[in-house]
Amino acid sequence: MAADDQKLLIRGGRVYDHDGDVHRPAIADILIEGTTIAAVGPRLPPGQTAGARVIDATGHLVMPGMINAHYHSHDTLCRGLFEELPLEMWLLYTLPMGARRSMREVRLRTLVGALESLRCGITTVQDMVGLIPLREDYLDVVLKAYEEIGARVVFSPMVFDIPAVAMLRHKDSLPPEIQEMMGTTAAGAKQQIDFLEAQIKRHPAGGRLHWALGPFAPQRCTPELLEGCADLAARHDLAIYIHVYETRGQIVMARELYGDYGGSFITYMDKAGLLNHRLNIAHSVWLERSEMDRMAAADAGAVLNHLSNMKLKSGIAPVLDMREAGMRVALGCDNCSGSDVQNMFQAMKMYCLLAAVSDPEPGPPLAHEALAHATLGGARSALLDGQLGALKPGFKADLVLLDMNDTAYLPYNSAARQLVYSETGRAIDTVVVDGRVVIAGGVVQTIDEDALRGEVAELMEGFRADFADVVASRAAALPHLLDAHRRVWDTEVGLERFIPRTRR
Repeated sequence: MAADDQKLLIRGGRVYDHDGDVHRPAIADILIEGTTIAAVGPRLPPGQTAGARVIDATGHLVMPGMINAHYHSHDTLCRGLFEELPLEMWLLYTLPMGARRSMREVRLRTLVGALESLRCGITTVQDMVGLIPLREDYLDVVLKAYEEIGARVVFSPMVFDIPAVAMLRHKDSLPPEIQEMMGTTAAGAKQQIDFLEAQIKRHPAGGRLHWALGPFAPQRCTPELLEGCADLAARHDLAIYIHVYETRGQIVMARELYGDYGGSFITYMDKAGLLNHRLNIAHSVWLERSEMDRMAAADAGAVLNHLSNMKLKSGIAPVLDMREAGMRVALGCDNCSGSDVQNMFQAMKMYCLLAAVSDPEPGPPLAHEALAHATLGGARSALLDGQLGALKPGFKADLVLLDMNDTAYLPYNSAARQLVYSETGRAIDTVVVDGRVVIAGGVVQTIDEDALRGEVAELMEGFRADFADVVASRAAALPHLLDAHRRVWDTEVGLERFIPRTRR
């Protein structure tokens, strides 16, 4: 029997259904044929399931594989290296640690992030990877690593034609040597668009590989590059992911430097042809309400990354305002050095908790909504709605089994609420991606995890030494960056995205 014709029967689990009872899901079987869910129902008949490999899901909750809709694999080895740094200062250190690294390191860092994702029930990552330099051999190593471990990827290498120093408002006040530390070079727009189109043709989408486009941010992309991305996306029917309004400095920059576009990055992108159903803006912490309304009207979405936004002192995205505006939403975990974890259970919980403290009035239950954002919302962001995010016939067979003997379900009252508020990923024991069992009984089936750990431990000796050199060589930049940072915070923007303090 060919691999695509193999049958897998998930028997007798509580199958989470977005459209059913989200608190007490029914016990049912899931029949997988090849890579696709063929049937879901109680006690599927033997004639239908004959010849299938059986996984006994008794005592398990079966949920759709989650989709991390904003992630960067290029800095997974930086986990635990940073704390108490605003984003612009964090970039001073993290950017060089992801650039011009060895092929071996690129492979290992990709596997590390994918392994953590799978162990936490993330079956699809939207990898907005930074490939510096932007070359085919680096790209091939990343895609081969995803193929090796068996994860699904929405692949969108970042492109930019304005140097990294443009991330800073008041960059011109920095001494030339400090500007150079931040980054003062970038490739041309046409060169990068041509590269992306060539790679899409070299590695056609199919199986677990999906493509999207990743222009870095409005302030790092000329109209030419954004227009090129809009055209390429339209011709290949691709989603677009872009960092927008992550920090206060970015809204200050939009208002002071983009006057021709009404001081709005949304208008800047609109003029380039990006404001449509393909667009997903990551972060959107400092998005104004009028811009939310425009996004909703255009069916453009936001990918919320509360964990990294708080750790990097960017602020708190206005969850309830986006919800009220009717914006499309997905959830992400962002960089491993910015949130230190690839765990959508944490992302879902933060969505609900931050919404709760945004309004003192009782509101609608949000746990089932958070689960939808972490699955269906992520699928929609990648234009994969109807294919991923639910356990229904015709959908891809990406799913997770959680052992309900875990204390997160003691006692068991609500699948949705306990997945969001109690689960950590600890109860996961089986993960299926594209019909293939990649984790069984808590053991990874696709790679030698112990060997990976050994290789990473060996690599990290040199990596940490390189990091120490970067920190030492860039110490002189900190006073200048802090001054620029404080100037931004001295600029009134009329929005509050931080928790107010009680001052004496």
